[in-house]
Amino acid sequence: MEEYDETAAHWGDGPLVEVTLPDGQTIRAVVTRRRRDHSGTWWYDYQLTLLGRVDTAHGPIQQPHVVELSAPHPIVRPIEGQDYTVLDPPPPEKRTRWRVDVTRDGHRLDCVAGAEGGSLATDADALRLLAQGPEVATTCAICRPDAVLRTLPPPPDDAF
Repeated sequence: MEEYDETAAHWGDGPLVEVTLPDGQTIRAVVTRRRRDHSGTWWYDYQLTLLGRVDTAHGPIQQPHVVELSAPHPIVRPIEGQDYTVLDPPPPEKRTRWRVDVTRDGHRLDCVAGAEGGSLATDADALRLLAQGPEVATTCAICRPDAVLRTLPPPPDDAF
């Protein structure tokens, strides 16, 4: 079996963390998300790259396989020097909750009808676009983003 080249290891995008295994060993993994549960405990989603056998026409080789897991602190611990601010969500006014498809229909992000193509939009972007009228953009009749958008305050003017 060919040896795996550690220099080619795929760490993924995101900061590294130290994960303690049940037997006390520690390993490094890439943390992709953090969130608090109802009790206030922080949980961390992380990706662990493991080697596995893959059979090819030229014989078996080792290839990395990414496994996604989640564990609470202190099982998952920070590593000094890593930047964990990338895990913080953007402020509410910069979060994208809407998709505008190629036909200029506005959809919620989880809408099946708007799942393909288009661009993401913030609340303010969606409100500005829909305020231009149905000749410019319309809302999806399935997911009805207008039901939420009409409850939001108008976006601030971008005038100087």
